[in-house]
Amino acid sequence: MKTTIGRRQAIRTAAGAGLATALPRASRAASTVQMISHRYPALELWAAKMKTAVPGVEVNTQLVPFDKALELSTIALSAKSETLDIVYASDATFANFVKSGWIRPLDDLWAKYKAEFKLDDIADSVIKAFTYQGHIWVIPADINVMLMFYRGDVLKAAGKEVPKTIPEYQALAKALHSPARAGTIDCLKPVDATMNEAHWYMNTIGKGWFDEKWKPIFNQAPGVAAITALKETTKYAQRGFASAANDECSIALQQDAAAMGLQWATRAGSMDDPKQSRVVGKMEWAAPPQGHGRFSADGYTISAFSKQDPDLLFRIIATATNEAAQREGAKLTVPPRSAVLNDPALQKDIRFYPAAAEAVKTALPFPPLPEFYAVGEFIARRVVQAVTGEMEIKAALDAAASETETFLKGRGYNL
Repeated sequence: MKTTIGRRQAIRTAAGAGLATALPRASRAASTVQMISHRYPALELWAAKMKTAVPGVEVNTQLVPFDKALELSTIALSAKSETLDIVYASDATFANFVKSGWIRPLDDLWAKYKAEFKLDDIADSVIKAFTYQGHIWVIPADINVMLMFYRGDVLKAAGKEVPKTIPEYQALAKALHSPARAGTIDCLKPVDATMNEAHWYMNTIGKGWFDEKWKPIFNQAPGVAAITALKETTKYAQRGFASAANDECSIALQQDAAAMGLQWATRAGSMDDPKQSRVVGKMEWAAPPQGHGRFSADGYTISAFSKQDPDLLFRIIATATNEAAQREGAKLTVPPRSAVLNDPALQKDIRFYPAAAEAVKTALPFPPLPEFYAVGEFIARRVVQAVTGEMEIKAALDAAASETETFLKGRGYNL
């Protein structure tokens, strides 16, 4: 979440003013269903589908970048505001919503509408990703996995092969780097983008983020080596990488400003969209070198404080993400429905599916710590300070580990 203003002050302001500064005035109309979501092409499609899901029901959809969506959701839900009804959630954020009492379990509605919406077609692994304390909390919308995007034509012209290891990746980034085209994208805008990027290094060169008791281990020698490698890679990154998130990095790839880099599968389809991209047909995909890129699942949940009919809200979400909608959006995402994902025609037609299928084999979600994004604020800030040279790497990671331990102990963890 953003920290340009104090989070506690933001919550006090929101609670006192009915979220007038966080959400548009129209969002307080009781007759209109209010939805807030992260924004990328697949989520834009699901939002459009929500608007027409139930005839006669108006749905106001607010789509913003991930960190802003999480910030606004947290402000509204922590204030027990009625201004949100449907809330975007990922496998890394929903558990904190549950632990805080902000969203309602969906078991009753899931059972009621399972047959109508063919919910048993959703992969068990995806349902499990949204199950916590024995209950289902989120209707899955898509699976997401990080891929290595690369310009096949550029590599061919340079006589280079797709890298299989991080050192090979760094050598290729150096070889392809030029004033006109960066060797790689790096996306290090705190919090989400930084943690996504660092996750790959921390789970290949490093040994992960925490031990089994949630004690930080990212500041140990393997973790220091991981962030050292990340810092080395940024020598060949696009300008402004420290403030770039998914949108900025995707644009760099689309506009021929970078030759390769890790980015979400949900951004792959836009590379072949002539309205957005200058590299149509030129981008190719592979699993991240050495594997262990980030896996995520996205979906929608229902606010515990909504005054809308839960059946109506569930129907809106389930209709917007049904099989027909997911077939329409298949080129934009990795669908969680087996009927779509395993369709031979789609597998043949969608160029990034083979890479996504390979990446999923080793991809890792963020640790299932409900407070992961809260401590991610400390970690991401220190990682950026380490990478940009503001702090020595070991010192930065030690500071992040200390801040993380203090926070978690304050939440009752016995570290």
